[in-house]
Amino acid sequence: MTRDLDQILKDQKSRLRVSMTVCASLLVAAAVLLIAKQGMGWVFLCMAAVMAAALFLQQRRFREELAKIANREALEKELSRGGGRYWEAFSLVLTADYAILERPSLQIYPLAQMDKFEVGLAGEARKVLFLTDRSGTRHPIAEARRGEAAEQAFDEVYGRIRDRFHALKEDREEKEQ
Repeated sequence: MTRDLDQILKDQKSRLRVSMTVCASLLVAAAVLLIAKQGMGWVFLCMAAVMAAALFLQQRRFREELAKIANREALEKELSRGGGRYWEAFSLVLTADYAILERPSLQIYPLAQMDKFEVGLAGEARKVLFLTDRSGTRHPIAEARRGEAAEQAFDEVYGRIRDRFHALKEDREEKEQ
Protein backbone atom coordinates (compact mmCIF):
# COMPACT_ATOMS: atom_id res chain seq x y z
CA MET A 1 0.00 0.00 0.00
CA THR A 2 1.35 3.42 -0.88
CA ARG A 3 0.50 6.82 0.48
CA ASP A 4 1.45 10.14 -1.04
CA LEU A 5 2.48 13.32 0.74
CA ASP A 6 -0.73 15.14 -0.24
CA GLN A 7 -2.83 12.47 1.51
CA ILE A 8 -0.70 12.67 4.63
CA LEU A 9 -0.88 16.47 4.79
CA LYS A 10 -4.60 16.47 3.97
CA ASP A 11 -5.31 14.11 6.89
CA GLN A 12 -3.23 16.22 9.27
CA LYS A 13 -4.90 19.46 8.16
CA SER A 14 -8.33 17.85 8.44
CA ARG A 15 -7.65 16.94 12.09
CA LEU A 16 -6.54 20.50 12.76
CA ARG A 17 -9.70 21.89 11.12
CA VAL A 18 -11.96 19.67 13.23
CA SER A 19 -10.17 20.84 16.38
CA MET A 20 -10.53 24.47 15.29
CA THR A 21 -14.26 23.94 14.74
CA VAL A 22 -14.62 22.54 18.25
CA CYS A 23 -12.66 25.51 19.62
CA ALA A 24 -14.88 27.99 17.74
CA SER A 25 -17.98 26.20 19.06
CA LEU A 26 -16.68 26.55 22.61
CA LEU A 27 -16.13 30.27 22.03
CA VAL A 28 -19.67 30.71 20.70
CA ALA A 29 -21.13 28.76 23.63
CA ALA A 30 -19.07 30.88 26.03
CA ALA A 31 -20.33 34.09 24.42
CA VAL A 32 -23.97 32.96 24.61
CA LEU A 33 -23.60 31.93 28.25
CA LEU A 34 -21.83 35.15 29.18
CA ILE A 35 -24.51 37.24 27.45
CA ALA A 36 -27.11 35.30 29.45
CA LYS A 37 -25.06 36.12 32.57
CA GLN A 38 -24.33 32.47 33.32
CA GLY A 39 -21.16 31.76 35.26
CA MET A 40 -20.56 28.61 33.22
CA GLY A 41 -19.63 30.90 30.30
CA TRP A 42 -16.29 31.62 31.99
CA VAL A 43 -15.55 27.91 32.16
CA PHE A 44 -16.29 27.54 28.44
CA LEU A 45 -14.16 30.61 27.70
CA CYS A 46 -11.23 29.14 29.64
CA MET A 47 -11.61 25.80 27.86
CA ALA A 48 -11.65 27.57 24.49
CA ALA A 49 -8.55 29.58 25.40
CA VAL A 50 -6.62 26.47 26.45
CA MET A 51 -7.69 24.66 23.31
CA ALA A 52 -6.74 27.63 21.11
CA ALA A 53 -3.27 27.72 22.69
CA ALA A 54 -2.86 23.97 22.14
CA LEU A 55 -3.95 24.35 18.50
CA PHE A 56 -1.47 27.17 17.97
CA LEU A 57 1.35 24.98 19.31
CA GLN A 58 0.18 22.03 17.22
CA GLN A 59 0.11 24.16 14.06
CA ARG A 60 3.62 25.48 14.79
CA ARG A 61 4.92 21.93 15.35
CA PHE A 62 3.29 20.86 12.06
CA ARG A 63 5.19 23.61 10.20
CA GLU A 64 8.44 22.66 11.97
CA GLU A 65 8.03 19.03 10.91
CA LEU A 66 7.42 20.03 7.28
CA ALA A 67 10.58 22.16 7.40
CA LYS A 68 12.60 18.96 7.96
CA ILE A 69 11.92 17.94 4.36
CA ALA A 70 14.92 19.19 2.38
CA ASN A 71 13.38 18.75 -1.07
CA ARG A 72 9.61 18.43 -0.93
CA GLU A 73 9.20 17.98 -4.69
CA ALA A 74 11.63 15.06 -4.72
CA LEU A 75 9.80 13.42 -1.82
CA GLU A 76 6.44 13.89 -3.56
CA LYS A 77 7.84 12.32 -6.76
CA GLU A 78 9.31 9.40 -4.83
CA LEU A 79 6.02 8.70 -3.06
CA SER A 80 3.94 9.10 -6.23
CA ARG A 81 6.05 6.58 -8.15
CA GLY A 82 5.84 4.04 -5.33
CA GLY A 83 9.27 4.71 -3.84
CA GLY A 84 7.89 4.74 -0.31
CA ARG A 85 6.06 2.08 1.63
CA TYR A 86 3.15 2.61 4.03
CA TRP A 87 2.44 0.40 7.03
CA GLU A 88 -1.04 1.07 8.34
CA ALA A 89 -0.38 -0.82 11.59
CA PHE A 90 2.15 1.86 12.57
CA SER A 91 0.87 4.83 10.51
CA LEU A 92 4.38 4.86 9.09
CA VAL A 93 5.63 5.84 5.65
CA LEU A 94 9.20 4.82 4.95
CA THR A 95 11.09 6.28 1.99
CA ALA A 96 14.74 6.21 1.03
CA ASP A 97 15.40 9.40 3.00
CA TYR A 98 12.60 9.74 5.57
CA ALA A 99 10.53 7.93 8.15
CA ILE A 100 7.18 9.72 8.37
CA LEU A 101 4.81 8.95 11.24
CA GLU A 102 1.25 10.18 10.98
CA ARG A 103 -0.10 9.40 14.42
CA PRO A 104 -0.66 10.89 16.93
CA SER A 105 0.72 13.91 15.08
CA LEU A 106 2.97 14.33 12.08
CA GLN A 107 6.59 13.41 12.81
CA ILE A 108 9.26 13.41 10.12
CA TYR A 109 12.64 11.82 10.73
CA PRO A 110 15.33 12.40 8.08
CA LEU A 111 17.25 9.11 8.09
CA ALA A 112 20.55 10.81 7.22
CA GLN A 113 20.31 12.75 10.51
CA MET A 114 19.84 9.60 12.56
CA ASP A 115 22.82 7.98 14.21
CA LYS A 116 21.46 4.44 14.49
CA PHE A 117 18.41 2.26 14.83
CA GLU A 118 17.64 -0.02 17.75
CA VAL A 119 15.11 -2.63 18.75
CA GLY A 120 13.96 -2.53 22.35
CA LEU A 121 12.56 -5.74 23.77
CA ALA A 122 10.16 -5.84 26.70
CA GLY A 123 10.64 -9.42 27.77
CA GLU A 124 8.90 -11.89 25.50
CA ALA A 125 5.83 -9.66 25.13
CA ARG A 126 6.67 -6.77 22.79
CA LYS A 127 9.34 -5.09 20.74
CA VAL A 128 9.82 -1.45 19.73
CA LEU A 129 11.87 -0.08 16.83
CA PHE A 130 13.65 3.19 17.60
CA LEU A 131 15.53 5.67 15.47
CA THR A 132 18.23 7.35 17.54
CA ASP A 133 19.41 10.81 16.52
CA ARG A 134 22.93 12.15 16.98
CA SER A 135 22.08 13.70 20.35
CA GLY A 136 21.06 10.26 21.67
CA THR A 137 17.30 10.84 21.68
CA ARG A 138 15.36 7.69 20.82
CA HIS A 139 12.28 8.07 18.60
CA PRO A 140 9.90 5.08 18.54
CA ILE A 141 8.57 4.43 15.04
CA ALA A 142 7.03 0.95 15.31
CA GLU A 143 5.82 -1.33 18.08
CA ALA A 144 4.45 -4.87 17.99
CA ARG A 145 3.45 -7.52 20.47
CA ARG A 146 4.64 -11.05 19.90
CA GLY A 147 2.11 -13.21 18.11
CA GLU A 148 0.15 -10.26 16.65
CA ALA A 149 -0.35 -9.67 12.94
CA ALA A 150 1.70 -6.47 13.26
CA GLU A 151 4.77 -8.51 14.20
CA GLN A 152 5.37 -9.49 10.56
CA ALA A 153 5.01 -5.84 9.50
CA PHE A 154 7.44 -4.88 12.28
CA ASP A 155 10.02 -7.33 10.94
CA GLU A 156 9.55 -5.91 7.44
CA VAL A 157 10.05 -2.32 8.68
CA TYR A 158 13.14 -3.45 10.60
CA GLY A 159 14.59 -5.04 7.46
CA ARG A 160 14.06 -1.91 5.38
CA ILE A 161 15.53 0.37 8.06
CA ARG A 162 18.53 -1.94 8.44
CA ASP A 163 19.14 -1.95 4.68
CA ARG A 164 18.82 1.83 4.46
CA PHE A 165 21.23 2.41 7.34
CA HIS A 166 23.77 0.07 5.73
CA ALA A 167 23.46 2.06 2.48
CA LEU A 168 23.86 5.35 4.37
CA LYS A 169 26.94 3.99 6.15
CA GLU A 170 28.50 2.98 2.83
CA ASP A 171 27.76 6.45 1.40
CA ARG A 172 29.44 8.12 4.40
CA GLU A 173 32.50 5.90 4.08
CA GLU A 174 32.80 6.70 0.37
CA LYS A 175 32.62 10.44 1.08
CA GLU A 176 35.32 10.15 3.75
CA GLN A 177 37.72 8.50 1.30
